[in-house]
Amino acid sequence: MKRRFKLIRQFAYLISLFVIVTVAVTAIITYFSQTNSLRIECRNRIMEVGDYLAGLIMEDPEDFAAYQKYYAAHYDTIRIPLDFTECNTARNAFNRAFNEAYPGQTFKKDVMPEEMSDELQNLYYTYRQEYWILVFEKARTSFDLPYTYFLLPDPETHYTVYMIDGERTEDSEHPGYLYMGDSYYEEPSEHELLWNTWFNARKYDEVYEWDNEWGNTYSYYTPLVINGNCIGLVVTEIDVSAVNTMILNSTVKLLLQLALILIVLTAALLFFINRYHIRRINHLSGQINDFSTRRAYDTVDAIRAYPYGHDEIFLLAENTANMIRELQIHEGKIAQAAQYKSDFLANMSHEIRTPMNAIVSLSELLIKEDLSDKGKEYAQQIKSSGHALLVVLNDILDFSRIEEGNMEITAARYNVKQVLNDVVELTGLGLKNKPVVMNLDIEPDIPEHLIGDHARLSQILNNVISNAVKFTQIGSINIRVEHEMIDEKQIRLMIRVADTGIGIKEEDLDRIFDSFSQVDSKRNREVEGTGLGLAITQRLVRLMGGTIEVESKFGSGSVFKISIPQEVAIAEGAKDEKRKGEVKQFYAPDAKVLVVDDNTVNLYVAKNLLAIYGIQPTCVTSGEQALKAVEKNSYDLILMDYMMPQMDGIEATRLIREKHPAYRKIPIIAFTANAVTEARKLLLNGGMDDFLPKPVKSQELEFMLRKWLSD
Repeated sequence: MKRRFKLIRQFAYLISLFVIVTVAVTAIITYFSQTNSLRIECRNRIMEVGDYLAGLIMEDPEDFAAYQKYYAAHYDTIRIPLDFTECNTARNAFNRAFNEAYPGQTFKKDVMPEEMSDELQNLYYTYRQEYWILVFEKARTSFDLPYTYFLLPDPETHYTVYMIDGERTEDSEHPGYLYMGDSYYEEPSEHELLWNTWFNARKYDEVYEWDNEWGNTYSYYTPLVINGNCIGLVVTEIDVSAVNTMILNSTVKLLLQLALILIVLTAALLFFINRYHIRRINHLSGQINDFSTRRAYDTVDAIRAYPYGHDEIFLLAENTANMIRELQIHEGKIAQAAQYKSDFLANMSHEIRTPMNAIVSLSELLIKEDLSDKGKEYAQQIKSSGHALLVVLNDILDFSRIEEGNMEITAARYNVKQVLNDVVELTGLGLKNKPVVMNLDIEPDIPEHLIGDHARLSQILNNVISNAVKFTQIGSINIRVEHEMIDEKQIRLMIRVADTGIGIKEEDLDRIFDSFSQVDSKRNREVEGTGLGLAITQRLVRLMGGTIEVESKFGSGSVFKISIPQEVAIAEGAKDEKRKGEVKQFYAPDAKVLVVDDNTVNLYVAKNLLAIYGIQPTCVTSGEQALKAVEKNSYDLILMDYMMPQMDGIEATRLIREKHPAYRKIPIIAFTANAVTEARKLLLNGGMDDFLPKPVKSQELEFMLRKWLSD
């Protein structure tokens, strides 16, 4: 009991720490991400409005140039009413006066503005002034900007005159009218962007940021160039301070709500773990501990008498009891004991992969939902953490396979640059909080496509580069990729990873490839890892016919050199890959799929993943139910779990094919958390057509559906 409560407390501490760190990190990332997005949006908005206003003016540049020239000479005599409806009044007044003065003639066709009388010119340019003010005001209010105006800079005095102002204010000396002739001194050294835009008569893709009594403001300047001359600047401004405050408040509120939800979910998760898993695992662990410490002969009976239920933990307990019974009989046989170790690891893999199938797959589904940026970030964190756990599990399984000689190297065509870029991008995530620069230098003439086990190559690179990331706190990590020709069909791929990390003592260099160990473990106790990464890397490199070497100076960094032979692929494959990239998303709403799994959570995950492709599957929880389902319905594909009570997946597959001849050609795919190589061979030899391991990835599921459901 004490052991169980201690385990629950440890889970509670870990989950609570995860919640706190997740909320804090998410709060910071969310705030700065939204703030940065806002700044970009504000910048784009004022640039859009500036270009829009300049475009309107340039629809009749000669008219605007004449209007500007007239305004420069008469601006102190022009008074415009504050009522915007006066634009139509001013236009109508001009039209009437023009028709009276020039009956039967057309403005600008028969009579140019400069040919008219001063009174008509004043009426016309008063109308044009009111029109442009109205245009600037509409642009300001439509895009929720504080200011839009047109400046006339004076290159000699450095004064700027507000010719058009979208936000009009009443002049105290002329009640009810707007005075447009205000001018202000603009020091070139303080307003460099404004004067550069004017003098150079070109538009700059940047904004002027400044603080005033209203807050943080962006200004954007668009030069108006007519007949080769810059006659003024269209200026648009936006205030971002208020929106920043709103984002901060909403972020804090949302994070508080999220924290409350996470606390409730944590409590529920702990209850669930304790009720359905820890209690049973704790009992099993206690029995195993009793057997290992005092060789209790009643251990098998105690395990089999305990109510474990009928799920994978029950199977684990049964297998453990059988293992202990065999150990009692054959304890002195080392080879047999090693086999039991592998069985235990395989069962533990299955047991962990079953809940991880829900965690990883549901997080992928969450990411595809219409969530907020924060929600997607949380889902991405859950997915990343799940994959991190799978990496640890796979390291242990890979090492076990290598030790037993069961590791297979599978050659296939791949894009070497894509593999390198993907690994660097993934491992680079570990440097986001470190002052460390990662550089990838790929030899330009390296063949684009090679033939080899790219999955194992990725694993090798990931282990070595991740090792550099873990032990480098400042400086750089430089990755150089070169090649040399072995013959016409083969090259030697040479990868050099140099870091400025803590380095390795000379006396410890021979131990870095040892299993389950870290050099200077006290100093590196804060670094995560099983201690298997480099051991697996060395063995994989050797299996691929290559070599790995290390040079290091304690305190100055390390250099890993990897050399692996690879076959050069023919060039036609590039077209195939291009065609693959152009394939549309798979969708098969008419496909009939049967999913067989004794775990309801796995059925829920499978149902939602298949829904992405328009498939509404039939779900059953046992082999017996699967037999009944195929009697009543016809299916195009069956996803079959392996480890199920009473009737496992192999037996169910055999009976389906024997009793129903029509199903001898229907694909039955193993859908299991047992991912060891022996299980794959066992299932394929047992009559299944393919293998889909859990946790299932949407890309792997889509590939499987395309493979077996496409015509």
